[in-house]
Amino acid sequence: MLFFLLVGMFVVDADVAMQKKTEVKMLLELANHDASFAVDPVLKTEGVIDLIEDEALQRFDKRMKENGGYIREQQTFVPAASSVTTDPIPFTRYYVDFRSWERDLQLRYQYNGERFVVEQATPGVQRPKGGRLQITVVTEQGTELCLAPKTMVGPSHVIVAYVDERPFLPLLPAHAFPVVSVEEVKD
Repeated sequence: MLFFLLVGMFVVDADVAMQKKTEVKMLLELANHDASFAVDPVLKTEGVIDLIEDEALQRFDKRMKENGGYIREQQTFVPAASSVTTDPIPFTRYYVDFRSWERDLQLRYQYNGERFVVEQATPGVQRPKGGRLQITVVTEQGTELCLAPKTMVGPSHVIVAYVDERPFLPLLPAHAFPVVSVEEVKD
């Protein structure tokens, strides 16, 4: 009987982790979508779509607070009591501007248990229909997590967060996973 109870707890814990991943992904997508409207109006009149990065981050912060109860403290989103996660979520942002979006880009991130940083940004070949974005996250244990590649169709605002969440029950393993949002800057 105890065996079945333990197996049931593993299933519930895995289900809760998947729900959290889905919810955090949705929150990032919604916030990043709003951030992508922070376009420089002067350059836009000249036919150049470029992001005002400070305004984009303010818009992103506002949506994360409104939709999920998260407040940004430097490079971390701190959850409220009603947020989907209980632990802070470190994140990074990277802007691929109008001069670079047609070039492949490999972003390599490092998570050390507290900080989450871009370790390396390597441009690649030029592609007229948009560069391929490849994101790799190196975990605290040194494991490399390669996310599915994305094709950029214009200047893009990239947000990568790393959820490192305590388990449902202390005897179960913790859940840790990266979440990415790539939004084309809107014109």
